Amino acid sequence: MTKNRVLRVAAVIAALTMAGCGKPGVDGLRESFAQQLASNRSVRDFQRNGDDLTFSGPGVEGGVAKWRVHIDSAVIEAIDDARAPYKGTVKSSWYANDQIVRPSSSGRDSNLPADLTVGGLAQDCWALWDPAAKKWGWE
Repeated sequence: MTKNRVLRVAAVIAALTMAGCGKPGVDGLRESFAQQLASNRSVRDFQRNGDDLTFSGPGVEGGVAKWRVHIDSAVIEAIDDARAPYKGTVKSSWYANDQIVRPSSSGRDSNLPADLTVGGLAQDCWALWDPAAKKWGWE
């Protein structure tokens, strides 16, 4: 192997190592949010089309509703915790039967059915990155 080839291989290995240890991407955070919602046992007929998530689930005032969740933004920030070095925040708009469901003015209550929030999701929610498992934790 020539010296140039060895240097190229070393550079590729270094780049891959850095990518594996680096900051997780926002696309992965968005995907994790969608997977967390889809895994909720109250969610039926889940579909994802980009940042729009649709499903049937419990209604705000009982019964069943047709839901649409739009992921408005996803942001990742570094935090000072070696066990969870990144915090991902997802802001989303939730619609039940085409009516927006807004959180309370204090922000303490999502006004979503409790069955939909058991996985840690709401209009403004966050997850911590587990570098060992290489996944986001929502609860």
